[in-house]
Amino acid sequence: MATDKSILEDVSNSVEAFVNASPENRDDEKIVLAAVKYSGSSLEYVSKRLQDNEKIVKAAINEDQDALGYASERLRSDKAIVMAAVKLWGVSLEYASDELRNDKTIVMTAIKARSSSITYASDELKSDKAFLKAASKVDSDILEYLAS
Repeated sequence: MATDKSILEDVSNSVEAFVNASPENRDDEKIVLAAVKYSGSSLEYVSKRLQDNEKIVKAAINEDQDALGYASERLRSDKAIVMAAVKLWGVSLEYASDELRNDKTIVMTAIKARSSSITYASDELKSDKAFLKAASKVDSDILEYLAS
């Protein structure tokens, strides 16, 4: 399928254009890449196949803190993908797999990006005194996020 230049231009400048695009266009890697680079939240409207495409998901993550939430379950469990998201946004931790929300390295990276990310850590980590002590060195007020 040849990529229509006008479609590429449209989705590069408008989320609405992508939302209203045909299913075929929402499964076209070039069109999808243009759309998620404009708005990472466009990943919500991408075909399931491309929601599992690392290149597409990374581009979306670079643009939007919530993009990880629209990635495939496999990629929300991929340590490298989740690490890339939490390094940028911190709060992307909310969309990580349960296993990775219990990973000390991932969670600490998220906390360094945004302290409030601690709220998305696993209950196990939120009750781990040694982990909380380490997190308090990043932000002395970290426990306030857990109290609310």
